[in-house]
Amino acid sequence: MKTAKRIDGFRFVALIFAVSLIAEIVFSNFTWLAYVAGRGGADDYLPEQSESYVITPAENYISFECESVPLHSVSFNAVSLNNQIDDSFVTVSYYIFDENNLTNASVARNEKIAIGTQPRQVKAYMNSMGNAGCVGMQFEELPCDLEISGIVINPHYEFSFDLLRFAFIFALLAFMFVFEAKISKQIRDEMTFGQAALLSCAVCCFVSAVFTVLCMTSEYGNYITYPLDGDVEYYHPYIQQFDAFMKGQLHFDVSVSPELAALENPYSPDAREGINYLYDRAFFDGKYYSYFGIAPIIAIYYPFYLITGFLPVDSVVMGIFSVLVALFLPLAVIEWAKLRGNNMRPWLAAVCAVGAYFSSAVLLIQRGRMSFYYIASLAGMAFVAAFVFFVLKALGTEKKAARLVLMLLAGIGFGLGFLSRVNSVLPAAIIIAVFVIIYFIHSIKSKRISAFIAEMAALATPVAAAIAFSLYYNYIRFGDMLQFGSSYQLTIMNASLYEMKAGGLFYSLFYYFLQPFAASDRFPYVQFAYHHFADFGRNVYTDSNFGIFAFPFMLSLLLSPVIFKSRQITRNGKVLLAAALGSFVITAFADFCMGGVIFRYTADITLLAAFVSAVILLEICALVQKNHTAEVSGIAEKSVAVLTGSTVLVSSLASIMLNGNLAVYDPDIYIAIKEFFVFWN
Repeated sequence: MKTAKRIDGFRFVALIFAVSLIAEIVFSNFTWLAYVAGRGGADDYLPEQSESYVITPAENYISFECESVPLHSVSFNAVSLNNQIDDSFVTVSYYIFDENNLTNASVARNEKIAIGTQPRQVKAYMNSMGNAGCVGMQFEELPCDLEISGIVINPHYEFSFDLLRFAFIFALLAFMFVFEAKISKQIRDEMTFGQAALLSCAVCCFVSAVFTVLCMTSEYGNYITYPLDGDVEYYHPYIQQFDAFMKGQLHFDVSVSPELAALENPYSPDAREGINYLYDRAFFDGKYYSYFGIAPIIAIYYPFYLITGFLPVDSVVMGIFSVLVALFLPLAVIEWAKLRGNNMRPWLAAVCAVGAYFSSAVLLIQRGRMSFYYIASLAGMAFVAAFVFFVLKALGTEKKAARLVLMLLAGIGFGLGFLSRVNSVLPAAIIIAVFVIIYFIHSIKSKRISAFIAEMAALATPVAAAIAFSLYYNYIRFGDMLQFGSSYQLTIMNASLYEMKAGGLFYSLFYYFLQPFAASDRFPYVQFAYHHFADFGRNVYTDSNFGIFAFPFMLSLLLSPVIFKSRQITRNGKVLLAAALGSFVITAFADFCMGGVIFRYTADITLLAAFVSAVILLEICALVQKNHTAEVSGIAEKSVAVLTGSTVLVSSLASIMLNGNLAVYDPDIYIAIKEFFVFWN
């Protein structure tokens, strides 16, 4: 029997290997098989043209003859003529003119290509209906002049094989077969919460680490020397604030232009026109300040500097916070499932944990251009995730000392979140306020009020310290404890005029919840959609954005009525869910009225919304398992897996799109990712 099992296992691996090998050969050579094979393509090869072309924004179209052959592909070399433009993208449209009609043409293909100071070869497949007489190429979105050379019509076929994609196909097929095998069901049934936590954290942290490496390709170097090599004014607010602290002051060590200082109202964009100033800094009493929270400086910049003697670049800071989200958010989902007891299935909790991570939009926030804006959002997400985990961990711990320590850590997480971005902790503040009331009533009934006081003191002490410090910090800078500096911004609008207006509720519901991604005809086939409604009473900042329901996993929030109607869910649970849903609307409303629309504001609600979505799915699956047949329960669980899988796909595609307020990857990496998946081009 053992020998037979080994033979069966060998045959299984051999079969998967053979199928993967054939699939990869087809994928890598699909374009040749589709456009060239069997069409005499090898006989239609035309030698390389000796002529080169210079493409400029004004003269961005070239054409060349094909000598009346069936066209299946064109290759050429492209190089930037500006030494400052080393990595960028250009859009190319290809036109095919029939040999009998050289006046009209159809667009045969439209794509983005990578350019740089070193020549990059571009190969484009397209299919003429008959003999082509001429090919035209139009270059758009040019950042500089280009030189196009080495043009070849119908270049010779070269066999291709992508080893990484082969490994991916092999792993995917093996997973699919194993998932349906009996041993997979046994593994799922016997999985513990500890194993579920390890599995979900491993998946999320691996994705976060890979994505961080990709983001690092958009930056040069991996550290910043200190003292700074350049003028302080050319660095972003976190570096400027770190420099100010190191010099024993609160304001930036940047001189203010006399013209700006002389303005009666420097916060009016019209009044500042033509004047040199630091954009989007707080300006008060003739000095520049940062209105960004200082928690990232405390948590990342100082420790990094003390350990290495350097300051981290933005991608490293954002990567650290991203990994923290990838660690604490899945752990928080698993802890909730553990608290809820035997009806929760660990493997399903792991699936929901992964779904929550991808729907939190942390990968998209990590791509944000002008990173200092997104460092604040990521820091808030990371510390809120830690806060939720430590609170749940404390509630599931019996030992009093351990509960106090965990509550203390939860308070530190909340406090650091508050010192990162105030609005990022607003939903958590509303939910925890309701929770404390419920917990207080429960403690009275269970006669453990002394334990309640001790735990809340442990939780509240670091929160109170953070708030007190922030109020004092505000006072010594701006003379007002409640002034965080946002009213003194030197930005595109006069932020001091912002106010909460009821008319903004409709807009906040659309932008923060309902706004979808847009479909695109180019890889990765999704992009930001731009919607501008009529002014609701004043100008509102509107930029690239998405609503949380753009991620399929978040649609589970719409299943909240199932929870509210269930008699098996406690009243306290329903109250907490109502508080959570209300907190999302309140935060969205506040962000819209006091800021506007951009996806980093949406990040204020995505993390907790993703967590609550996971909780709702777990609770509904537990109800189905308890009240319905195994077949119905299986359908519910598979539906959760589908939601998670579709969210992983949407989130991954959205995280590598090119339009919007996003930092650009190294173009070669983007092209490699595209070719990995888009085998048909």
